[in-house]
Amino acid sequence: MTTQKSDRTAENFATVKRPQDMKMKTPAFWTAAILMLAMVAPASAADETHARQLINKVCSACHGRKGTTTSPNFPRLAGQQPGYMKGELTEFRDKSRKDPDAAPMWGWARSLSDQDINEIAAYYASQNPIPGERGEESLLARGKEIFETGIPANNVPACASCHGANAEGNEGAPRLASQHASYLTRQLGDAFHDSTLRPEAVAMHFVVKGLNDADIKALTTYLQSK
Repeated sequence: MTTQKSDRTAENFATVKRPQDMKMKTPAFWTAAILMLAMVAPASAADETHARQLINKVCSACHGRKGTTTSPNFPRLAGQQPGYMKGELTEFRDKSRKDPDAAPMWGWARSLSDQDINEIAAYYASQNPIPGERGEESLLARGKEIFETGIPANNVPACASCHGANAEGNEGAPRLASQHASYLTRQLGDAFHDSTLRPEAVAMHFVVKGLNDADIKALTTYLQSK
């Protein structure tokens, strides 16, 4: 019964629109919303660590208890590279990541210790990813081509050279396989184009200059399908 209640809470929150779809609600608004969800989430065991309480009550509300959310509003975390996740959580804590997808994370992340960050990253890295949804078949071949060979004429390297042959990622690059196409599109189409929004992603600031909207759509459709 507890699991069903938690799943319903997460599913209800999954319908919340992203900040840019709601006239850029402030980080304070999102923090309050997340904390309200935490109040109705199932009580955790007394011996749970602070990080595990956050996973059960806060993280799961958007990303799913196992990091396999079906809502395109939030990225999937299951199987994500722990090194990458540690970096992102640290950037949420110090607010150095400033794209609209990051704003809801600032409020609760400010309380994270380094130990919390390590534990949260390890937890989601240990979860099994689920297959992504297949998009338009006509786009998959082009997306696969960009991922495997890049676009040399536009100085776009093969995505696989950093993210792995199966888009599984590594310590320095995130897992992209089965990630929601809409989330990837927001990063490739918007966030990486402004170096002030994701200043740590230096390589991507150059890569996206060689991608047009059609390239991004094909690439993200292919990655979501993996």
